[in-house]
Order: sequence, then structure tokens, then C-alpha cells
Amino acid sequence: MTNPIGPDQLLRMESLGDNCELGFVLGNLGCKAGSVFRWASMKPDRLLSKLRADFAGMYEFDNLSPLRPAMVLDSRYGIGWHTELKSEPVAGRLAFRDDEENRRRIHLKEMRKVQYLVSKFIARTRLGGVLFVIKSNDGIDPATVDGIHEQLRRISGGAEFALLEVRSTDETPAVGTVDWVRPGLLRGFVSRFAPYERADDVDMPAWTSILAGALELFPCPQWADRLASLDVSGAGAAIHLEFPKARPDGTEIPIPETPRAGTAALLNGGKWCRTVGDVFRLHGPDPDRTSAVLRWAGLRISGSHHLSGSIKCPVADSLPVDLTVRTWNESRTVARSRRFTVAPGQPLDLELDIEPGPANPLVIEVMVNASRPVKSGERAVVDVSPLSLHPSVTSISAAIGAG
Repeated sequence: MTNPIGPDQLLRMESLGDNCELGFVLGNLGCKAGSVFRWASMKPDRLLSKLRADFAGMYEFDNLSPLRPAMVLDSRYGIGWHTELKSEPVAGRLAFRDDEENRRRIHLKEMRKVQYLVSKFIARTRLGGVLFVIKSNDGIDPATVDGIHEQLRRISGGAEFALLEVRSTDETPAVGTVDWVRPGLLRGFVSRFAPYERADDVDMPAWTSILAGALELFPCPQWADRLASLDVSGAGAAIHLEFPKARPDGTEIPIPETPRAGTAALLNGGKWCRTVGDVFRLHGPDPDRTSAVLRWAGLRISGSHHLSGSIKCPVADSLPVDLTVRTWNESRTVARSRRFTVAPGQPLDLELDIEPGPANPLVIEVMVNASRPVKSGERAVVDVSPLSLHPSVTSISAAIGAG
């Protein structure tokens, strides 16, 4: 079926959990961006408790127990999370597979990711224009829906948003429809929800119709500009990485012999690699050729940080692009590396956890190539949003209370 929702508009939607059904719907529509509740298992009343508590005590190590072989239960809120804290049956019960030392190491990494996604949730809420989506196979108490809407209004700090409640119905004419219940609250209908044991078995035509209709009823023409200004600073000062400067003819301004900390440079890029609005556009060469590279040199950080941004192919006829983000030190020892493949209509979050350790000062590189050889008349294009380094969040409540 044809996807009527543009890539940028897909990024207006924020899942409020219950299970992974909406996550699979968004994935089928081409959206792979991460969000804190996209793959979480929780009932709406548990979500309400979490919002009221400003996410306090979420995902603490001592509150986690095996739920499934690749899921843990957070007993503080009764929420299930997908995890690398694997478990296996022992004497008829699930038990963690790793010892405590290894579990704490895995937990620290996952905790940073959860904290970052919560900060992103708060920052996006305050942008205005976000469409929150909630459902439950068993239905939702209207008082719970009202409570969630009230808490979102508090967290948003007055920014506009809409809450879409999705219900199942046997009334065929209602399937795929959506309308306002009252200002700020929409309601749409699917023929059925996916069973909890098969969350990917979705009523895709109805979901697509509902989401497209909700975005039309709640438009946000300024969304692209708002998204470009997203600042997920959390409870600490973010380091914002500036793009390379260019001459009016598009050619690169040479960097000085001794670059200042955080100096940006474009390497192996021609005049078509340039700043376009708030993003930096890179054209990828053939896979066997030297990558086009964005590089930031001389960065010094203290403690754990999370590198974040977004990437997308801005033109429909672009080839898929292979992008690698990596960090290395002055001895050219690679500290961290992660590869992404981005295709038209499938924007992605660019994320990398960074521990400075012996890799201080850091060099950060974003390297781009086409996913296959580029033929005559073809191109491989990717837009990189402004990137930021965020310290690990220590207080979500402080982030909500700030501003």
C-alpha cells in the first residue's frame, strides 16, 4: 500500500507504549527513530504513574528482574523493557545469565540510553506539534486518558500537542476513521489490535489511515524547523558540534595547522557537500572509494556522553547510503564505531555512547559512502542534522523542572 505520511511527519509521532504494536506500525511506514516507550510493555495506568513521578527511579538496577529471555521487568512501575540482560530457565524459573558485574556493566549502558530517550521525550514534547499515540487491547479508563493528557500538558510547558487514543471496533464504517473528542484529544479506530504475543500482526491499513488523518487534523507546518532546533540537553550542558565553514562557491575553507577544540572539517567532499538550511548534506561516493567525511577534532569530555542527531535521505531518488560514525584518539586508535544504512523515506537516529577513557582528546567522524556503485545519473545523498554530545542524565525531574 502507498504510504501517505512523509518522513518528517512520521517523526511527529510519539508512542506511549502498551506494547510494541505502534513501533511495528511506524517501522512498516519507514520510521526507525528511537523513542523511550516505542518498545516498552506497560499499561496506561502505569504510564500515568511514571509521568506523575517525573520518571523518578526508572530502570534502576535493583528493580529489574527477568520477564522473558530478552526482557526485564521494572518493578517500580511494572514496565517491561527489551534488554541485553539475557535470562534463561533455571529450576523452572527465569534467572539472569550473567554475573552481577557484567549485568551492572550492561545496565549502565542501557540506563544511559533510557535517560537520553527520556530527555528526548521531554524536549520533543516542548517543541510543540507532537502527536502522542496510546492504545490498550483491553481499553483505557477515560479517567486515565484524562490524567495522561494533564501530565503531558504539564511536561510540555504550554507547547501544543495532541493525544490520539486508538480503540478497536466491530463497526466497519468506523474502522480507519479519526476525529476530535475535544481540543487536544483525538480518537481513532482499528478493526483489531495485534495480540500481545504477536505485536507485529497489525491492521496496517486502518493504522495508516488513522495516523494520516490525525496528522491532517492536527497540522504543524513548522515541524521541520522545530525538529532542527531540538536540543536534548538533559541535566547537563550539551556540546554542540558546528558544521564546517565554506566559501561562497561551496569549496572548503582550509582548517588551520593547529585546529581549536571541536574544529569541524569536510574531507573528500566536493562542492555538493554543503550546509543546506540547518543540516549538512553529504554525497556518498562508490563503496570502494574514500568516504566523504565530516570530522570534529580536539574534543575533550569528562565522563560518559551520548552523541546524538538524525540522518535521512532528502531526495526520493537517492541510493541507500552507508554511514559510519566513529571516535578515535590522537594515536588513531578507534574507540567506538557504529554503522547505519539509511534509505529514502526511512529517517534514522544517529546515536553513539562514548566513554572518554584513554581516547581523550577525541576525534569524531561521520563517514559516508553509497551502498552500491553509483551509475550515471544516480546519486547517494544524506542529510546530517546538527550533532550534540550530552552528558549522562542524573536527574530527569530536574530536566522537567527546568524552564
